[in-house]
Amino acid sequence: MLRRLKVLVADDERDTREYFQELLSRQGHEVVTAADGLQLVGACRAFAPDLVLTDFAMPGMDGLAAAAEVNRERTVPVILVSGQPDVEQRACGSGHVVRVLAKPVKEAELRAAVEALAGPCSCAGK
Repeated sequence: MLRRLKVLVADDERDTREYFQELLSRQGHEVVTAADGLQLVGACRAFAPDLVLTDFAMPGMDGLAAAAEVNRERTVPVILVSGQPDVEQRACGSGHVVRVLAKPVKEAELRAAVEALAGPCSCAGK
């Protein structure tokens, strides 16, 4: 059994936030959403997520900059989502982005990325 994660989803498009929230909730994770990079940073302080799933292109502060800000205070793995082809190169050097997913993200891709981070529950078999 995979452990339940606290996941923060950030995207400036409401439909995309709701799509990710629905998929992750169905997988058993607790999900909080943010509509931009500044909200992402504030929500991370309040929610202390195990994982951040964020769009790259957002108003105010992009997802990569917001993830860097969050990781100055507390290490949190980040899955970056983008429709821009050059983002993966920029994200690879950040140190906190563990995966880049290209839009549109398929359910199986998201599940695999999150499961790789969730791993088995430490209490399994006890």
